[in-house]
Amino acid sequence: MGQAKLRGTPEQRKQAAIERQLSLRPKHIVCNNCKAELTEMIPMDISGMRGIEAAFAAHCPHCSHDTYAIKGEREAVANMHMAIEDATGTEAQVGVVPAANKR
Repeated sequence: MGQAKLRGTPEQRKQAAIERQLSLRPKHIVCNNCKAELTEMIPMDISGMRGIEAAFAAHCPHCSHDTYAIKGEREAVANMHMAIEDATGTEAQVGVVPAANKR
């Protein structure tokens, strides 16, 4: 039970988790619709999502398409992908971030 105190206050642990996620932010997301390079993206709240290390969303100003970048365990990413489809009511396209695009 004393282990949590060693990791810091709840606020410190939350900030550390946010910083870990931001360190995984790609340089850009390629729009799944028009292939534009999107550099403006927002981090998605992944608290409580087991198996997800980071998730970002970008809105394309050219074609108005939303594209997501999700990093984590294969099954967790697939579950998040399906949840996004359910929430948006559209079929999401799967893309891959090339290794050269990682920070």
